[in-house]
Amino acid sequence: MEKDPDEITEELQEETPKKKKHGKVKFAVLSIVLAVVMFIAGAVTFWFVLDPGMRSLIKLKFMIDREYYEDIPDDEFYRVIFNAVNNETLDAYSSYMTADEYTAANSDLAGSRSGIGIVFQVRDETGKEQLLVVRVCGNSPAEEAGLKEGDRVIGFGISEAELNESVSFDEFSKFLAERSDRETFYLRVENGGEERTVALYKSEYTESSVFYRTNTTAYGFSGKNAETLTEKGAPLVVLDDQTAYIRLTQFGNTAVREFDQVMSLFREQGKKNLVLDLRGNGGGYMDVMQGIAKYFCKTSTKKEPVAAVADYGEKRENFKATGNIYYEYFAEDSRICVLADSSTASASEALIGCMVDYGATDYADICLSERSGVAKTYGKGIMQTTYRVSLFKKDAVKLTTARVIWPVSDTCIHDRGILPEDGALTVTESYAGDTEISNAIKKLFS
Repeated sequence: MEKDPDEITEELQEETPKKKKHGKVKFAVLSIVLAVVMFIAGAVTFWFVLDPGMRSLIKLKFMIDREYYEDIPDDEFYRVIFNAVNNETLDAYSSYMTADEYTAANSDLAGSRSGIGIVFQVRDETGKEQLLVVRVCGNSPAEEAGLKEGDRVIGFGISEAELNESVSFDEFSKFLAERSDRETFYLRVENGGEERTVALYKSEYTESSVFYRTNTTAYGFSGKNAETLTEKGAPLVVLDDQTAYIRLTQFGNTAVREFDQVMSLFREQGKKNLVLDLRGNGGGYMDVMQGIAKYFCKTSTKKEPVAAVADYGEKRENFKATGNIYYEYFAEDSRICVLADSSTASASEALIGCMVDYGATDYADICLSERSGVAKTYGKGIMQTTYRVSLFKKDAVKLTTARVIWPVSDTCIHDRGILPEDGALTVTESYAGDTEISNAIKKLFS
């Protein structure tokens, strides 16, 4: 009877004469000894290659670990060392991150969140404390509860009958920290002179980055991964029948997918003009910006650079759009307008630069919202790269590695931003419903 291969292998192994293993053992021992010698030689060579200051720093670290009367965690030691260098030499955008901070930073841009989903402005222009809601994160518990921009939290508690009247961010943060996930609590909210009580809870959620509105409809994203385009929110009645509004809050991992979906809706509805709201958008991943920029390279028919970076040696690297589909969605005479403010930064400013350089928009089609009396974008025209520091730990260092320049004009807006003197319009700050948006759109389309 024919045997299967495993049985044949077993028989062949049993019939093979056994050889003496002394030679193999000697060779293995010699290999280990040689590896140890090479390791020691490499370590010694590395030690003497280091400059004297670095050798002294390493000796100091060993001495502190061995002799100091209290234990100093490695992460704290490295953070202090890096911060000392950063404060004296590097810029404010470079930083050391512990393993937990590195993980949290990646989770943030991936859209993973834990909490209620509210961004507050905690002091007014006079410095007085307040809990003013300036952004409600998409697909968050706060959005589900019906909280709106412009709401002011004036109290909170574990029941409607036990509300602590307070507008202190520190007190509210402490209150939230004491709540467990999915535990219901209550906020007392004021808006336009009217007060209401809102039931809320903390939970993990995936934040959506894109909101779409016309004068008759409003859409956002819902679901575990913010994957479902859903009718929610209020229409933006100031718009005309040919114009749609898209708000993009960050260049995170879900942004391109969401933007593609709402642009398909834009085309299905036969819209011609677009208001792109980048207020409060502090940036994110460059490759996400490249994926969104494919809609805005008007004066080209190919995949063009949408931004470039130049390092300290002026070596230039181009970042190209992932496609070029402007005319699949817009006409030659379409208008694309941009809303921005002092928190519009980094990748947002790079996207505006792409739109200006390729003729999709113009400075006169940009409206800047005043913040504390100042109308401008943030002015971040540099790029950071994150590097893992340790082989086995997950701590990291984020370093500024290049200037970001616009693709055609080579403009760099770092430490300047986009300003009214460039030709941009301005609108007064307001958190009363859609007042600020409506005023900006009226100015742009008047």
